[in-house]
Amino acid sequence: MEFNYTQSELIQDDLQKEVFTELIDALDAIQFCKNLISKDRKFAKDLEKDELGRIKVDITNPHILEDMDYFRQAAIHQKTYGIYTRIHPNSHPNSAYAKFWKEEARRCRAGYVRESDGEWIPGPFYYFLNYSPMLITEIGKTGRKGSRIEDFPDIYDGDYLFYHYVQQASDNGKHVGLLKKRGAGFSYKSASGLGRLFILGDTEEVKKNVSAFAIASEKEFLTKDGILNKFVDNVNWNADFTPWSRIKLKESFNEMQWVMGYKDPDGIIRGTQNTVIGVTTQGNPDKARGKRGTVYWEEWGKFPNLLKSWEVARHSVEEGDVAFATMIGGGTGGVEGADFRGAEELYYNPVGYGILALPNVFDRNTDEKSICAYFFPAYMNRLRCYDENGNSDIIASLTQILNRRVEIKYNSSDINTLVQHKAEMPITPQEAIMRREGSGFPVADLKEQLATASVDIGKFISPHYIGHLKYTNDGTIAWDQEAVHPVIREYPIKDQLDRNGNIEIFEMPKKGFEGKIPYGRYIAGIDPIDSDQSTYTNSLGSIFIFDLWTDRIVAEYTGRPPRAIDFYDIVLRLLKFYNAQANYESNLKGLFSFMERNAGMHYLCDTPQILKDMEYVKGGLIGNSAKGTNANKLVNAWGRKLQADWMISPAYSITNEEEDNEVDSEGNKIEKTKRINVNTIRSIGYMKEAIAWNSDDNFDRVSAMGMCMILREERQKYADRKFEEKVQSITDDKWFNRYGGFSKKNKVKSSFGFML
Repeated sequence: MEFNYTQSELIQDDLQKEVFTELIDALDAIQFCKNLISKDRKFAKDLEKDELGRIKVDITNPHILEDMDYFRQAAIHQKTYGIYTRIHPNSHPNSAYAKFWKEEARRCRAGYVRESDGEWIPGPFYYFLNYSPMLITEIGKTGRKGSRIEDFPDIYDGDYLFYHYVQQASDNGKHVGLLKKRGAGFSYKSASGLGRLFILGDTEEVKKNVSAFAIASEKEFLTKDGILNKFVDNVNWNADFTPWSRIKLKESFNEMQWVMGYKDPDGIIRGTQNTVIGVTTQGNPDKARGKRGTVYWEEWGKFPNLLKSWEVARHSVEEGDVAFATMIGGGTGGVEGADFRGAEELYYNPVGYGILALPNVFDRNTDEKSICAYFFPAYMNRLRCYDENGNSDIIASLTQILNRRVEIKYNSSDINTLVQHKAEMPITPQEAIMRREGSGFPVADLKEQLATASVDIGKFISPHYIGHLKYTNDGTIAWDQEAVHPVIREYPIKDQLDRNGNIEIFEMPKKGFEGKIPYGRYIAGIDPIDSDQSTYTNSLGSIFIFDLWTDRIVAEYTGRPPRAIDFYDIVLRLLKFYNAQANYESNLKGLFSFMERNAGMHYLCDTPQILKDMEYVKGGLIGNSAKGTNANKLVNAWGRKLQADWMISPAYSITNEEEDNEVDSEGNKIEKTKRINVNTIRSIGYMKEAIAWNSDDNFDRVSAMGMCMILREERQKYADRKFEEKVQSITDDKWFNRYGGFSKKNKVKSSFGFML
């Protein structure tokens, strides 16, 4: 790899093997990283210019920034001398003092261009850099301890690209979407944007009666160290150090409303009457209605009914296909519950929501045909990992980030700790949309497996059998490759999706002696439906077939046929085809009745004894209650835990001695990567559900696999009990003890479960 001068030298010997491997993977698989480190990366002088002499900025393939202090002269002067200009104040409109501030206001509205090479920054960015002090981290003498001080923002390439993305969105009548790392200063940028509009207006033509809004789901996101606190600080700063408008007609933090202006002696309202208003939806999308002006959305990731609220507000800032104001929203991952799904939808499907779309160069192994909104990764603008012009040294950043991940991975017992860290300091958008959940699913591993499938989904599913099962003339079940309906692999379900679904077989049933499928090898888990459905619903029926011998999922059907009886028929055929016994959620009665009428009761397991032993269900059950599992909160939680435990357990494999002893060209033994069960999952829909799981929504595949895992655990406990009984009977035998027997401390259990 050859890098440009903004990057640190990559020295393999200085890095842990795991860190080095992950670093090389990121640099090789993420196109945006490739663009940033490229030795052929351009400079402003190399770029095409528009009719105003400004370079055309490529957000996804950025140029190297040079001499960026050129755009911070006002801030540098203020910091050095405590004032913005030494020109003596003079109210005459043609005075040097008036001209200085008129030019500064123009730059804050229209932006500032460097004529020598066409480099430029948009007006809101100029205002942010020069008129928006914020808390920044100052590094102490030791280099390890820092303190938070008020100062002007440093120049960062991440901020540069973000503001150009906002400008391009505004110029094209689009809105702004953002996924970001924690601590990217989004609330300061939003507060700066509100301050600029409140004090100066938007453009040279639109300076008065400008409205701007800050919207969040809860008031505390706006007023508790939020946008509005920082907005007030910004306005007060400019009132102290600039001659711009400062008299307010209204100023109410409690009502979250500010109006610039005054009343003259005759009671007539004068001044710009620019307005800033805070709005909280509290889960009610209609509260976003009628906001005709620039809108800043705070805490996208913690926003119930975000999509509905966004669409309601969008109607207020657009007329026909023209947007007369821009909406700007962003969020950070690592939150609990379903609220983050709206942010994920807006980010990956921007066109449908009027958001400016970019080629997705930010995820791993994308073909750039997919689209997304703007992504602010953790490897940009990391403290001490950028030069004086704000060019990010992503080699140094990624090394620090990956070292921290390895540290967490091997020094924490809570699986969610690493998930939380990745979501808040993401390298890719897929990491940013991780949610910290109480289910304990290994989201990071699931994401990697899903990413593997998504690189070439056609290749991934090519070994699968898709079709249906039919009865032959002799009454047996046979496979038919014909696929009448598409397999459902999406989550969440789109309204237009064909919900009938189809059977997807990952491994055909294995036959034993005499061509028969061994009873007990295959089990199943079912999340049933109990009513016919003539309209679309997000609730689907689901069944998984599981191979106890290989510990793998081998078949799935998830769908919602028009009649519940059609689902039951598919279930029965699958159970017959695999000679499998199933555990199912017995809260719904329809499946039991169907099996009873169709001589299929022996395919339904009795209520697992292990649930009775754990007192998750009552004993002495009869009728329908004696079959399957009556799901409740405790049972479902345990089912999810069993799934998570299974996912991170070592995967079954048939080892080959020659492969195990394989060596490289220098004679060193090649270490084999140990697969875990999550790497064997072939169901794309199941992976998506497990990643997205939260306590608020419906997850049919997760429920079905929960039933399967409970039956798996029951079978394991049964095998253990029988084994112990067998051992006990052997050790009690007088003949065995006559010849020494063995003590408990000498018992050794082989990989096949026999005591040696």
